[in-house]
Amino acid sequence: MHPSSLLSYYPTYAILDEIVSYGNYKKLTVFIDLKNTLQTTYMEHAIVNILENSKNMKFMDTSIFSSLISFLSFHKIYGMKRGIDINFIIFFETGQSYYHLNISKQYKISRKIDDLYGLDRADRELFWKILHNNFRLIDQACNKIPNVKVVRMSHLEADFIPYYLLSRKKVPLDENVGYALYSNDHDMWQCAAKDSYIFSKAGKNKKIIRAGNIMSTFLKKPCEYEDVYLPLAMAVIGDPGDDVTGVKGVGPARFLEILPQITAMTGNMGDIYKKVESGQNIFDPIPPSISNKYLQKVVDAEIKNKTVSNNLKLVSFELISRAIDNPSTTEMIDKRKMIEKVLDDDQVYPLESLKTALTRTGVFLEESSIDFLYI
Repeated sequence: MHPSSLLSYYPTYAILDEIVSYGNYKKLTVFIDLKNTLQTTYMEHAIVNILENSKNMKFMDTSIFSSLISFLSFHKIYGMKRGIDINFIIFFETGQSYYHLNISKQYKISRKIDDLYGLDRADRELFWKILHNNFRLIDQACNKIPNVKVVRMSHLEADFIPYYLLSRKKVPLDENVGYALYSNDHDMWQCAAKDSYIFSKAGKNKKIIRAGNIMSTFLKKPCEYEDVYLPLAMAVIGDPGDDVTGVKGVGPARFLEILPQITAMTGNMGDIYKKVESGQNIFDPIPPSISNKYLQKVVDAEIKNKTVSNNLKLVSFELISRAIDNPSTTEMIDKRKMIEKVLDDDQVYPLESLKTALTRTGVFLEESSIDFLYI
């Protein structure tokens, strides 16, 4: 199986040129939402091919790792041709997110039910073992390659990582550096800001999502509210992809209709976050009567079940980042330490030593693909 058939989230040079042109950047950091960009891996033909390779070879299939190396090399070659320094931050999670499940047991519950196209138990277990082996290899090997960082979150959704690193200035922020984030997940639109751009690819449709019109893009209607209100929109409307249930009967059009009244009662997003963190009612004051039935639905859902507050905890990268900033549990303390350790670790393995180690574990890369990462 060719590497690009598993990780097919390739931009064109024109797309990368467009991102660079926004700020005439001399450096580009690419954030890679690994599992999102590896969606092809979970298609039937890929699963069958990976299983056959592992059954017919001495070593377990490592094509996912090889695909990532080829993907990184493609970008390094682009950088060499354009005279641009390219860095990578790869992020993914393993295990269920305890933070999210403590808020809602329904979070991503639909993703747990998967028989992998009717495979028997032995093949399913082998496939998950292969995935785990590739993710472990990516974590251990790629973190020793120049200009590559891998943040692997255990039992915590990793989607917030780009937002956390950018908003907390954990990565260099200057006029020479641009940031490109690769993901089709609209949660990631929270990361769009000055100098950071979302590259979205669905089939042949490729586009760049920029800061300034996120709410209009999400609601599919003109909206004058700032991008920071995206988590509120997701909390009220819901996010079916992650099994986050919103307020029944309130879709994008109704939400846009009542948004001015919601903000009049709740304050700005900073006020809302403070109320959520302290457990206060986010609707304060509540008027004696509410004429709009859809607004009443939202208020009732919050008062009875904390629907909006709990959904914000699930979808807002800012709230998750605050939980990392000010950890109240040992688990969150460990997560922060792990992120800091990855960012601070500058140890790089020599190219030939890494090649030898990979060969011994059964990794056979396309000729010279990893060499470009050391130039």
